[in-house]
Amino acid sequence: MNPGYIYTTILFINLLAGVSTKAQNDQTPDPSSWDTIFARHHVSGTFVLYSTSRDEHYTNNKERADTRYLPASTFKIPNTLFGFQTGAIKSADEVFEWNGTDYGYNAWNRDLSIREAFRLSAVWVYQEVARRVGREAMDSLLQICRYGNMKTGPFIDRFWLEGDVAISASEQIEFLNKLWNSQLPFEKKYQQTVVEIMLAETSGNLKLYAKTGWAARIQKQIGWYVGFVETPGDIWIFALNIDIKKPEDTDARISISRQILNKEGIFPYHR
Repeated sequence: MNPGYIYTTILFINLLAGVSTKAQNDQTPDPSSWDTIFARHHVSGTFVLYSTSRDEHYTNNKERADTRYLPASTFKIPNTLFGFQTGAIKSADEVFEWNGTDYGYNAWNRDLSIREAFRLSAVWVYQEVARRVGREAMDSLLQICRYGNMKTGPFIDRFWLEGDVAISASEQIEFLNKLWNSQLPFEKKYQQTVVEIMLAETSGNLKLYAKTGWAARIQKQIGWYVGFVETPGDIWIFALNIDIKKPEDTDARISISRQILNKEGIFPYHR
């Protein structure tokens, strides 16, 4: 085969790929199509997407996006930051000793580092972190970073699970944007470490940072999935919450978010 023909063909394919990638990266998100994805999973909720380069927000349900709910385990993000700032956590690899209690989940029933506890969403580790931070510091830190309604409630070690603190999806975006840019009133190295701990998946030159949440101890249960996607041309910040009415709805938190991110050409989703 003619080498010139092969070279021309490869060049043409590469050019097409470049055009396709550029078109994908430059497209404007279409929130009007997201309700179809929610309906496919038979859940009600909202998804908020924020482009830092464009300074634009996109959502399928603005009213719900501005409604506050218990943060559940998404509170592990600020709780980790508070732990570092106050010295309650020494490092991401500090090991918390298991007390022998069966927490109903084998992965939790062992000594865990903060890095592992975050990934496994180990409640008992973060309850210990909150107790170490203490009531006075916790209340102050919530005020300092303007986290949601900045309330705790009577129990220092479970207020994010069944207490008074509440935050909206829009406020999650605001908090995460400041965290990504190290603009919260905490030491920069701690903010960067929390972001690093949140890394969930890498695909080529794309990085997904995320945390789930499930407020399962209240009557009207809420599920969360929040985080960032780092791309070569932008940082996309997202926050989803849905009503959890049956156990399988918990799977929809990630599935809906990933399908939307995939549809908008931000991060691939291979099921």
